[in-house]
Amino acid sequence: MEDFKQLLKGLGKQAQAAQAEQKQREQEAAQVAAEEVDFAKEMGAVKPLKQQNRAPRYVDKTPPRLRQQRLEEGDKDHYFYVSQEADDTPPKQYSKGGQGRKDIDKLLSGKLRIISTLDLHGYSQEEAQEVLNEFIEYIRQYGVCGEIIHGSGLGSRGFAPVLKNTVRRWLMQHPDVLAYTEPNGNNDGAVLILLKRVWKEESE
Repeated sequence: MEDFKQLLKGLGKQAQAAQAEQKQREQEAAQVAAEEVDFAKEMGAVKPLKQQNRAPRYVDKTPPRLRQQRLEEGDKDHYFYVSQEADDTPPKQYSKGGQGRKDIDKLLSGKLRIISTLDLHGYSQEEAQEVLNEFIEYIRQYGVCGEIIHGSGLGSRGFAPVLKNTVRRWLMQHPDVLAYTEPNGNNDGAVLILLKRVWKEESE
């Protein structure tokens, strides 16, 4: 009988200890909840910014090794290329097709939708011309304006902007490019381009 009383007493102590531990956990949880910030409440009437319609980045998904193999095999003979030996320095802005300054102003107005952006960092001159051909075709599918990032050329040997000059000469001579211009006076590492509009025939 005495042993049974001791057993009940021990069970009672265990139950009290469990209750005390549970109460402590509940108090800690309540304290954490009280300290949490209601973000929506704190922001009050502040409205989130609308999602900007940023131009997607054009990505050449061809692996470098396959790209080089493709160049060596010459299966891109129909692509447009310019000589890499020219010494002239292309202008910051260029337009053709009779519109002159109007096309430059159109590019700088910000009213044209930039279809996509192409970053040529890491490309050789030949690879850059290849992907430029693909980029032009991509832009023509959806509009007339794109952005090309070619870099300022400060990391080139002798600090000569080799890729920058090649890209701009390429744009000047390409038959579908009407104009290009640097986005602003502080950025000579990129150009906005304007292409001839493709008039799609309406299906009957």
